[in-house]
Amino acid sequence: MKNIELKIFINNFKKVEKLLKKNKGRFKMLLRQTDTYYHYHFGRLKIREINGKNFEAIFYQRPNIKKSKISNYYIVKVEKTNLKILKNIFTKFFGQQIVIKKERRLWILKNTRIHLDKVIGFGNFLELETVVKKNSLKEAQKEHQWVIKILQLSKYKKYHGSYSDMQ
Repeated sequence: MKNIELKIFINNFKKVEKLLKKNKGRFKMLLRQTDTYYHYHFGRLKIREINGKNFEAIFYQRPNIKKSKISNYYIVKVEKTNLKILKNIFTKFFGQQIVIKKERRLWILKNTRIHLDKVIGFGNFLELETVVKKNSLKEAQKEHQWVIKILQLSKYKKYHGSYSDMQ
């Protein structure tokens, strides 16, 4: 799967939420996530725990640059009964890098997921993830730029990497 991503530092979510509502963005849910990252030299590998009920192994590759970037990713659902075993396997094979805990407000605007993240110990961030559908990279890029414009994100400081880089 593929999306176009951008991550920015943001102090207050109120202005962005107001702009999302004005432009028919839909608030989907509040997520409490714990991401356990593992050392992996060919991309990033993590196990995500969502609200203590849903679990996923996520692998992704994307460049560390301070602008919108294409991310290739794979998500595999993990049964709760396998969570501890998989975490142990990943730790033994790759070594645990860092555990990131965050509270995420998930918004949807067209094919773009907007994450308003309060990352414990690191601050507030906004992530855009515009889904690239089959053979529609140009469409996704156009939408991504439109979302940046209507949410007035160009004035914010961009972050180049993953939360796992914030050690």
